[in-house]
Amino acid sequence: MRKVLLAAILGAGLFTSASANAQSWGIYIGNGGGYAPRYRQFDDDDRLARSICSGQRAHALENRLDHEEDEDEIDEDTARRIHFTIDRLEDRQRHECAEGDWPAIRDIAYRFDRIGQWINAEAHGGWQRGW
Repeated sequence: MRKVLLAAILGAGLFTSASANAQSWGIYIGNGGGYAPRYRQFDDDDRLARSICSGQRAHALENRLDHEEDEDEIDEDTARRIHFTIDRLEDRQRHECAEGDWPAIRDIAYRFDRIGQWINAEAHGGWQRGW
């Protein structure tokens, strides 16, 4: 009987600590618990910096632009302007990543998003305001 009681107490303790950990990870806990706080800011910054500073975002945009140009969805002049814009932003990316300027890296991420929207608008229509 003692072993069963001990196992029940340990199980309850593990369950409550797992729930507390899940809340700190930003996971939804049901039954009116709402959403727990988001990840800490430096985790977001680190993830953002890895995607921007590694060149993955610029490379993905270049590939997408090349694909749309190959499919004749974007004319050559527009594609050349977009390539030029991506290249200029890549130069800024290298500089800001070397300095570790988080606000500037966030701005670069925003600009890469806008370039993606530009590509989409040129290829498929539907431009959003604010460029």
